[in-house]
Amino acid sequence: MPSVSHRRIVAVDLDDTLAHTIEALAAWHNDTYDTDLKHSDFHTQNLWEVWGGSREEACQKVREFYTSKHFLDLEPINDYALESLRMLKRRRFSLVIVTSRQQLVAEETKRWVDKCYPGVFDSIYFCNLYLTNAEQQELISKPKSAILREINAELLVEDSLEHALECAQVGVPVLLFDKDGQYTWNHLNIDGKGVQEADAMILPHNVTRIKTWKQVVAHFPKPASPLRFCWVPSDFVNSDDEESDDMKTVDVDDMSDDDNQYFQDGEWKKSSSRELVWA
Repeated sequence: MPSVSHRRIVAVDLDDTLAHTIEALAAWHNDTYDTDLKHSDFHTQNLWEVWGGSREEACQKVREFYTSKHFLDLEPINDYALESLRMLKRRRFSLVIVTSRQQLVAEETKRWVDKCYPGVFDSIYFCNLYLTNAEQQELISKPKSAILREINAELLVEDSLEHALECAQVGVPVLLFDKDGQYTWNHLNIDGKGVQEADAMILPHNVTRIKTWKQVVAHFPKPASPLRFCWVPSDFVNSDDEESDDMKTVDVDDMSDDDNQYFQDGEWKKSSSRELVWA
């Protein structure tokens, strides 16, 4: 395990939190197996329950998906994710990815992250979950909760309800990402109850459902500026020909100039490109 940063660590899931993976997976499956899967069909992350077959067959299909153009050209979440993460980075948080993916796609994953979220993340941790029977003989799996505790992560942004509850149980607060309320795989199914009511009944206090990356940033209060006072002369020269020591308090905008390029007139502004602007 790499050495842990002394900065406060925020962990972020990858698939369907940073990338539109389910859409790409559905498109690949439709092209390859002549199916007609839609995003709404993925009511669970147990893929064998969505398209049929066994768990082992589902894992093998995902390995096929990994070699496809659909996987290599995943679209990033275009919901101010990049702008939000840049803001947290400027606030001196250490941002890391903790993904269920297997280490066999480490190089492809790194290239994608470098392209779509350049300069944002410090590390990528692979949990090696959902292994095939053969891979289980060679690779070691580790739950996300164990990795988060090892690196002392203070928070996780995650779309999987299962992983959210697991990590919350060991004391790690979780922002449960439910993009635009459409991630049915992380909705609690209680007869006659809506999502909000079911959440209030079941979700622990340290799991909060969020629907946009703007809401993620809202959970990180803007840091207060250290600037509180400015020295100003009350007169050019006083009667004793000495400089005045008068001091006047000024109001300071807590948001940095860098932040203001994305937040103006009370509204979020989208970055014109996904290229990193180096400070």
